[in-house]
Amino acid sequence: MASQRLTFIDILRGIACVWMIETHAVNAFLHDAFTSGAFYGALKISNGFVAVTFIFCAGAGFRLALESKLQDFVSFGKPLWNYISRLLFILGIGYSLQTPIFSLSYLKDSHNAEWMRFLDSNVLQLIVVSSFLALLGLLLTQSLKRMILYAWLMMISVFWLTPLIWTIPADTLQQIPDFLRMYVSMQPPASFPIFPWTGYYFAGYIVMHYFISATDRKRMSNLYLIVSFALLLIVYGVSRTDWTYYSQELNWWLVSPMHMMFRVSGTMILFSLLYTIQDRLTGPVSRALMLNGRESLVVYVGQGIILYGAGMQSIIRSILPVYITPWHIVILTISVIGIMTAYAFMWNTYKRTMPIHAKWTLYLSMIIYVLVFLFSPA
Repeated sequence: MASQRLTFIDILRGIACVWMIETHAVNAFLHDAFTSGAFYGALKISNGFVAVTFIFCAGAGFRLALESKLQDFVSFGKPLWNYISRLLFILGIGYSLQTPIFSLSYLKDSHNAEWMRFLDSNVLQLIVVSSFLALLGLLLTQSLKRMILYAWLMMISVFWLTPLIWTIPADTLQQIPDFLRMYVSMQPPASFPIFPWTGYYFAGYIVMHYFISATDRKRMSNLYLIVSFALLLIVYGVSRTDWTYYSQELNWWLVSPMHMMFRVSGTMILFSLLYTIQDRLTGPVSRALMLNGRESLVVYVGQGIILYGAGMQSIIRSILPVYITPWHIVILTISVIGIMTAYAFMWNTYKRTMPIHAKWTLYLSMIIYVLVFLFSPA
């Protein structure tokens, strides 16, 4: 049963990976002439689930890890320190992807806009911070029964407080150090601030907790579907009223707890449906999705370099016409998915067949990476 649980979660994360590639291809290359109309509006709403699913899966993954590592974590065993090391590694990767020029000398002398771009809270940073908040809760509660109460408190508090946090005056936020300010700022300037995005992490934890604790997981999956559709009806009903506890000048799509419930419901529906059909997910497409899910960090970094890296963007634009249509986006998306799946396969195979070599390859690569950043001229 454990492998099955991990399999369908990997597929869910893999779907988020390929969905992310499509979203980034659209955002980076689609001609402005196609960024309007009902279809694009529906696509934009759909693409809004990508980061939610990623963060949701991170919370679900943390809960899964506690099935075998709970005692190691609460007793400060070696797995805890390995987990913290991995989080710090991911945090470093997240910030390194945001350097305007890959040079510490340049960054130190850069103007404020570039510096704040480097300090932005993006998906990887948000997942790391959320994971540390979850870890803090676990160390304080010392048990899964109390931890689930902490998760509920965090999710509800983050969602409910988001519009209130967003009304804090900008001059007040300026008093917070730059490094921390981006985690509590509005969106924008922050890409993925704690409010509301950490709420999706704890939503994933909560959903996974009750799912793996259930004696009848099929029944729990069906219950999730019923609850999800009920929440959608509640969201629709409340959205048709004028009642609100925050300023109506704020964007409903960014700050409303109702919209957050909408996104959680959509992710829960996908979670439940994948579990329901997991026994049929055995073909090449499912295996490719599973592979992308297991190597989601590799895929995240690789597709970001391809679609958002200045050098790669120039190459792609030289290949594609000036007037980039949705069909060009389809071709580009399929191409990047193919490239990243092949790369994920090679790295996954290398790790499985030569784990020691893979570990030292990673260490050496990171050392070179850091040295280049430290000593490259401005």
